[in-house]
Amino acid sequence: MQEMKEESQQMMREKTVTIPELFRSAAYRQPLFVAVMLQLSQQLSGINAVFYYSTGIFERAGVSQPLFVVERVGRRPLHLVGLMGMAVSAVFLTVAMAFIAAIFSFVAFFEIGPGPIPWFIVAELFSQGPRPSAIAVAGLSNWSANFLQLCGPYVFIIFIVLLLGFFTFTYFKVPETKGRTFDEISAGFRQSAGHGADKYSAPEEFNTLRGDDPDL
Repeated sequence: MQEMKEESQQMMREKTVTIPELFRSAAYRQPLFVAVMLQLSQQLSGINAVFYYSTGIFERAGVSQPLFVVERVGRRPLHLVGLMGMAVSAVFLTVAMAFIAAIFSFVAFFEIGPGPIPWFIVAELFSQGPRPSAIAVAGLSNWSANFLQLCGPYVFIIFIVLLLGFFTFTYFKVPETKGRTFDEISAGFRQSAGHGADKYSAPEEFNTLRGDDPDL
């Protein structure tokens, strides 16, 4: 409750950042890039191809993900597990489109990671001022990637490559935001953008994607 009050007070203090200002500001460039890539990892994961090839019941299939799981496990681990699980499932879908277990597995891993997690992280990468514009840009990138053409089961080979690429990006570039304030997250982005930025003070140690090693 205290955190919600602080967020509300911060919202009133901060100036609203427009979408053009979001793109012009170097401070928002890296978190915005991460936000867009996470949304693309959701849309280009191949989940829509599974829905298109499946019956209506499979379109509604999914694994519920209670909020306590996100807070307990963390955003980044769930997204990584989801991406890798979908990549493995896509291999089986390429071999045999009728493999029902692979369809369930694909959808389940989507609901674990690439489905909900990008929206959690995007909201946590930005303070109240630029947050609405950042979510708008991230959402646009999400839906603009929904351009799939029905080209047979081998379309999943494309998604396997994309999923592995997004897994690599998430592992090396996406910070864990669980239990961290916006200031801590922002300090990490400033540190990774370069130590020579005169307008920034020395940031706190940033929890990098591969653990607590500040050199990564």
